[in-house]
Amino acid sequence: MDSNPKTAAESFPLTCYDNRELSWLKFNLRCLEEAMDGKNVPLGERLSFLSIFQSNLDEFYMVRCGALYDQRHSSQPENKTQMTAREQLDAILVKTAELLRLRDETWRALRRDLREQGVELPHIRELTGREKRDMEAYFAKEVQPLLSPQIISPRRPFPFLQNKEIYLFVSLISKNTKRFGLVQCSVSQLPRLIRLGKDSGRYLLLEELIAHFAPRLFDRYRIGCSALVRVVRNADLSIETMLDESDEADNDYRHKMKDMLKQRRKLCPIKLEHTGEMDEETLDALCGYLPLSRKQVFRSDSPLEMSVTGQLQDLLRGNRSLFYARRVPQNSPMIDSERPMIAQIEKRDVLLFYPYESMRPMLRLLAEAAKDRRVASIRMTLYRVAKNSQIVEALCHAAENGKEVTVLVELRARFDEENNIGWSNVLEDSGCRVFYGLDGYKTHSKLCLITYRDAGETKYITQIGTGNYNESTARLYTDLSLMTASRSIGQEAAQVFNALSMGQFVTGCKQLLVAPLELQSGVCELIRAEAAKARGNRAEAQFPDRQGSD
Repeated sequence: MDSNPKTAAESFPLTCYDNRELSWLKFNLRCLEEAMDGKNVPLGERLSFLSIFQSNLDEFYMVRCGALYDQRHSSQPENKTQMTAREQLDAILVKTAELLRLRDETWRALRRDLREQGVELPHIRELTGREKRDMEAYFAKEVQPLLSPQIISPRRPFPFLQNKEIYLFVSLISKNTKRFGLVQCSVSQLPRLIRLGKDSGRYLLLEELIAHFAPRLFDRYRIGCSALVRVVRNADLSIETMLDESDEADNDYRHKMKDMLKQRRKLCPIKLEHTGEMDEETLDALCGYLPLSRKQVFRSDSPLEMSVTGQLQDLLRGNRSLFYARRVPQNSPMIDSERPMIAQIEKRDVLLFYPYESMRPMLRLLAEAAKDRRVASIRMTLYRVAKNSQIVEALCHAAENGKEVTVLVELRARFDEENNIGWSNVLEDSGCRVFYGLDGYKTHSKLCLITYRDAGETKYITQIGTGNYNESTARLYTDLSLMTASRSIGQEAAQVFNALSMGQFVTGCKQLLVAPLELQSGVCELIRAEAAKARGNRAEAQFPDRQGSD
């Protein structure tokens, strides 16, 4: 299915100023348009863009709409388009319905194109007699024993629906009563994509199989209507709302973060999607249980959770024409792979450009510093790291080798909090000193300082980057990484770490621009200088307090 930019643009007309949230939906539309573009984007990549669109939309609702939902009773408008939180939410819900209609069209087109490649996703009503018998046996033997159907009644209240999980919701009819039933469809022990026959290219989603056999799960009732449902919950909960000065000193910050994560999982629903048909009574009952208004409910003709696209991509891997050509980060021409990194950086600054150049030199630098007897300390900030982080491994080795290792782990990295709590434990167990940054501020700086003694002199290697210390994302995202032996930069980096470790703001740096007190003014100063140069006023462009690095 080819994209139709005119149709997409008509859904989102331009104005002089765009509301921030509606503008973000336009950005996500561009992701969806990539999934729609069958002429220019390979099929395997279109599946990726559809998954990105869905995960983006989920996070948008969890964070941005969550914040608006908390402010929905306020009459204070935002300062660009003068829309209140309630008005923004109403407009978002309208645009979301338009986006989801385009998503469903895109999914139907992708299914057609997958069929041409020998991968079919039939509806369960389209199965052959043999396939139906096989699925009936598979459900009875493998699936039903792992399910826990529940009937909702005064003695069995409506359960908590986990964020982004898929459930089957059914109306149950007996002689004199109408009740409702619920089944969680996520079964970690079973594949979500079920193959229909040993050598078949036909597949069925697990949740569709469960929905089809609902009468077996509730065999004492007649099924009135059934639908697969998925709730997205508000995740806008700040650690600052849980801390106050009276208890901050007495309780471990990390424990507070764990408490916050538990609370966030239980915040209110903010959006519901469902497949299938629900009568008015059933839909009203579900909205009452959650609770949600009807305008927060969207009907879907697509899978409710799009991570299945990764499994579909795996089925296409044999045909490389269905994917973009593989791009591999190259070795930087500035780096000699046979010489130690510290010696090379002492000779000249090294600038890496990810993902076009490999992150390996940075990893080598840390690994070598962990073993180098001259190195006294390593200080570093961590925001998001890889699942199997070589960065953390090197820091742990350094501490175990007797180096002083100090790490600022930002526990408030959105949706990486739990991961970072785990890494902070690993670092502390290895002997690293771990702290968590400044109250009320996230530390986004990507800064690493290696301090060592050589020939009776204290020296520094400083790494400053725009991207996370993450080997996985360094292969995907464009970022810069500077490694320098500049003494003045190293001294200011030490000043930054000393201030952070004492919970203070940084001031007085001449080489580095450090937020929140000096970054904005420093950038404006540099802009004015460039403007002066463009006007030819060289005198105005001088910077007596900001000289180049030595």
